[in-house]
Amino acid sequence: MRPVTITRCVCQRMPFATLAPLARERGWTLEDVMRETGCGDQCGLCRPYLREMLRTGITDFHEVIWE
Repeated sequence: MRPVTITRCVCQRMPFATLAPLARERGWTLEDVMRETGCGDQCGLCRPYLREMLRTGITDFHEVIWE
């Protein structure tokens, strides 16, 4: 099995590395990210990664995070 690397919101094609500094600069919560970018607001698979990104600043994930 190949290792997993999750680096973006697939629906919006937005890399977490682009989103993290923007969210930090603007003081966004998850709800703000969803409203302002659409990330996490469609299929929702990136929501746990967005939460972790906002909490830690990590933008490359190497494991599946389940809500």
